[in-house]
Amino acid sequence: MSGPIFQIFMKEIIELRKSNLIKILLIAPIMQVILFGFVATIDVKHTKLLVCDEDGSALSRGLVSRFSNTEYFKIVSYVQDPGKIQDAFNHNRVKMALRIPGGFSSKIKKGKKTEVQLIIDGSDPNMTAIALNRGAAIIRNYSEYTMEKKMAILKKIIGDLPSLEVEERVWYNPELKSVNTMVPGVIALIIEVVTLIVTAVSLVREKESGNMEQLLVSPISPFQIIIGKILPYVIIAFLDIVLITVLSIVVFDISFTGSFTLLLALSLFMILANLGFGIFISTVSLTQQQAMVSAIFLTLPSVLLSGFIFPIKNMPLVIQWLTYLIPMRYYVVIVRGIFLKGLNFMELLPQTLALLVFGIIILTLSIMLFKKKLA
Repeated sequence: MSGPIFQIFMKEIIELRKSNLIKILLIAPIMQVILFGFVATIDVKHTKLLVCDEDGSALSRGLVSRFSNTEYFKIVSYVQDPGKIQDAFNHNRVKMALRIPGGFSSKIKKGKKTEVQLIIDGSDPNMTAIALNRGAAIIRNYSEYTMEKKMAILKKIIGDLPSLEVEERVWYNPELKSVNTMVPGVIALIIEVVTLIVTAVSLVREKESGNMEQLLVSPISPFQIIIGKILPYVIIAFLDIVLITVLSIVVFDISFTGSFTLLLALSLFMILANLGFGIFISTVSLTQQQAMVSAIFLTLPSVLLSGFIFPIKNMPLVIQWLTYLIPMRYYVVIVRGIFLKGLNFMELLPQTLALLVFGIIILTLSIMLFKKKLA
């Protein structure tokens, strides 16, 4: 590290220590991991369930027990009058209702088509879809169970019958825990904040205080100014990656199956792209407030369109094409691929090349614009 760059670097470190910003940038990952790990989860458990059993038979109780013996549903009310279902929903006492009609057991014993009803509060689409699918799966499993009992009797008469069995295997996230995908994605979010928002505000602060003009009349080149200013945030970003990885393994017991060295190396490409955006924002902004608003305006679409929270395939086709312009889209694939799948460099080469191209183009154009503005 050359002399001028080192001096600017040390100056930035001193300012970070005085403002306590360095503590915030290191504490923020802990808060983000806790929020996304414990709070921002799409796992739906203990859905409040009302059971309306109009049959009251052993077979109907057997179906109800399938719901009570799972962590996904919590039976809070038993009724026999279907007219009470509406009242329970109106007073927000339940989110879902299972209605078993009279004659349920007799139809099953006679081999007739039997129907049960699932009623669910659709005000929360995400919860509705997940709870409804799980409820329907329980009913299907119970139907298969009753069918097997019938088939066992039939086999004694005509012998074995052809059957097809499905063996399900879930790779990389066997328990389907959302925390296993959300927490690694926090790395992308933290890098976005540290290297984009904070960098933009830091460079604008120098212009507001008049320090930038003093630096320009010195023999230090604009390139050295930029390197010295952004280098502390690059180091902090890497420290945050280490911190989040440790918390993911220790607190949430997430298996880290890939190479940590590869994660750090590929993170550099994401950092370069964000630094380019940060320098660009600082160049076109006149005040710190303006830089902050512009950075947040750029960060929010990146988070929403990256696949970090919402699946890209569920978005409209036009929006899906726009996501290819979001560097964070590629980095989320890299982080989750290394964390959960243990992917190597060649398997992540397309995402790496995309980030490299973004980083070179954005950083080069931003530095050129920065020099032009200072000239």
